[in-house]
Amino acid sequence: MDSLKIGVLVKIIILDTETSGSSQEDRIISIAIGEYKNGELLNLKSGFFNPGVSVKQGSFWVHKISNEKLANKPAFRQTDFFTYLESIFSSPQNVVIGHAVCNDLFMIAREGLQCKCKVIDTQFCAMQILKTQKTSLNYLSKEFNLLGKVDSEGITFHTAEGDVVVTFHLFNELLKHNNVQQLIQISMAPLYELMLSGDGYRKQRIYHLAAKDKNVLLPHFKKVKDQKVFYALMYFYGNADYFQGETKKAKILKILNNSSATEL
Repeated sequence: MDSLKIGVLVKIIILDTETSGSSQEDRIISIAIGEYKNGELLNLKSGFFNPGVSVKQGSFWVHKISNEKLANKPAFRQTDFFTYLESIFSSPQNVVIGHAVCNDLFMIAREGLQCKCKVIDTQFCAMQILKTQKTSLNYLSKEFNLLGKVDSEGITFHTAEGDVVVTFHLFNELLKHNNVQQLIQISMAPLYELMLSGDGYRKQRIYHLAAKDKNVLLPHFKKVKDQKVFYALMYFYGNADYFQGETKKAKILKILNNSSATEL
């Protein structure tokens, strides 16, 4: 935590989701969330939800969560998980960690929760720092002996809770090479290069548009299918008031990483 130089209390959470599928109508069916603090994974909790649609067969083959298991579960929006994430996501100071985390945030946004937080994508960081071409948590766990003395038989991959635990160990492995702030910068640097296509915005970066008039981004929330572009829309739209009128990348980075954004 000492490596994150900001002036207010920060929450760092690790999350993972499982979904009914990847089509437009699909929703979250399971989520796990843990808090990262002082090198430990605390308050890990997970839950199952009724998505209101049938689980696709391809998704079931991956996570083995059946429609029968979800039949009597509450909708995600009706749970404490939704309320908790709503409080976390509202602060640009908080940090969300996940493996291909933009995929998770994309699905959570379908439930009505948009994320203003910084992110650490352990999949992208593993590629950049550990120089590995294979990025599955199962592979990385074995390649870098992530679980060590931990009883690996108790870890089930492709479950939300199991993947949060492995992501936690991968995050600690990455911290041997870079501090928290550096991992945030590595994860988020590509987002500043993302552009919107069509509608007269070609070759204009998303953060640049947000600085001029964030409302021009609104129509794109419904159009965008790329998860990273969608997260960039959420992040820059949600935090545009902090850098409104400022279009220089270096200054925007400084604004978003200092203590001026103090809501929590």
